[in-house]
Amino acid sequence: MILPKLEYKKAQNISDAIAFYESTNGQVRYLAGGTDLIPLVKLRLSTPKAIIDLKGIEELKAISRRRGWLAIGANVTLFELKNNLMVREYFPALYKSLDVTSCETLQMRGTIGGNILQDTRCLFYNKSLEWRTARGLCLKMGGEKCNVVPNAKTCFSNYCSDNALSLVALSASVRLVGPQGERKIKLEKIFSGDGRYPFTLAPGEILAEILIPAQRSKGAYEKLRVRDSIDYPLLGVAASIKENNGKVSVGGIGSAPLVYNLKNLNDRTFKEVAEKASAHAKPVSNTTLSPAYRKKMVGVLVQRAIKKALMEGK
Repeated sequence: MILPKLEYKKAQNISDAIAFYESTNGQVRYLAGGTDLIPLVKLRLSTPKAIIDLKGIEELKAISRRRGWLAIGANVTLFELKNNLMVREYFPALYKSLDVTSCETLQMRGTIGGNILQDTRCLFYNKSLEWRTARGLCLKMGGEKCNVVPNAKTCFSNYCSDNALSLVALSASVRLVGPQGERKIKLEKIFSGDGRYPFTLAPGEILAEILIPAQRSKGAYEKLRVRDSIDYPLLGVAASIKENNGKVSVGGIGSAPLVYNLKNLNDRTFKEVAEKASAHAKPVSNTTLSPAYRKKMVGVLVQRAIKKALMEGK
């Protein structure tokens, strides 16, 4: 499919982008790498009247260390971030999640901000307009019920970012800038848990920066997928550990990541966290793998990620 006719604006700075957003009454989308947004617009899953291109904003492309944080501009590409020396040495969970995100060609185009703010996915949603119309519109498309779970009034689409999971496990925060000003919140707070509208960002807000505590960690990332080179995670697990404490983040099985704290790690706590995550996971038949298999693999990958994290550097 081809793109519809759109108004295009290339912003020179964040203030410029926000001003243009306000002039359009909100019928606009911000464009970064475009690897998520452009396919959605082509499929008419997103129907903005205008596009604001953020790629020319220099402050969104910087990586710097300041005041105990590694600050990453939202327009830093996944490939550039993967090859950053501090990311490799301090944040192995993040490095590994970047390395298994799609292929290097798309890593060179896709941005970390766009990867975090990608829309939720479902086999019954990410289809052509003709396919969706023939089947009947689901909740996420403005219909009255879920097309996966009969008569359900909840959207079960999956949040499928690899890198957000590793960043949550690293206790990352984000800096948001919008019409109402600037704010900084924990990354895990941006998720609404509603597959229809998966993020809590206010209208017009731009994800400007990701901030990671600049402390050396051990970490691992495990990904369940069918095709090694390009697939979104059908299940992803990130584990990050500092001084025998840490976090595990589980995604790809619902509309928001599941997050668990790790304390006093041993074989018993491994299993407890794995069992808790498996119990909380409620996958449905909206991917290419069965719900029962994905649920079973939650516990397996949680334990595997924690054990690999503990072995990091040995």
